[in-house]
Amino acid sequence: MCDPITIGVMAVTAVSGGMQAYGQYQQGVANQQYYNYLAETNRIQGDAQYRAGMKESELIQDAAKHELKTFKGNATQFASEQKVRMVANGVDLGSVSASDVVGDTIDKAKMDEYALRYNADSKSWSTETGAKYKKYEGEQKARNNKYAGAMAKYQGKQKAFTTLLSTAGSMAMGAVGGWYV
Repeated sequence: MCDPITIGVMAVTAVSGGMQAYGQYQQGVANQQYYNYLAETNRIQGDAQYRAGMKESELIQDAAKHELKTFKGNATQFASEQKVRMVANGVDLGSVSASDVVGDTIDKAKMDEYALRYNADSKSWSTETGAKYKKYEGEQKARNNKYAGAMAKYQGKQKAFTTLLSTAGSMAMGAVGGWYV
């Protein structure tokens, strides 16, 4: 039979090992919650950056429409003023040279319109692509943090189990080997 001191020492060892194991398990759970929080934050940031990028692309297109409308109005006005100047200078608008000048002006205006549209589309595409990549990056970071959280919890459980086994082994060795005697 064991004396009261040996029983007390074994009880303290058991409680100490149990508390240490519980603390390790709780640390794993807390780490998992932290990583889950980071994952959700990454996901939210990615979504916000995506929405902001898509809105920016929409604003680029709206600005381009306004700029094109203004440009077309100015081009039409310029072509009209050009015709008025030719008439004022006695040039026959039916002549080949007058038609060539007016046609060339209209062609150049069309090319400028295409350039404006192309530039707006390119900038819009670039903005949308960047937004999609940011969303993907946020999702990828979220997946990585979820995995890290699962691993943290698993490691907490492993440490707790190892501590319990170590405590039980120490108590058994102490009881058999007479450490507590």
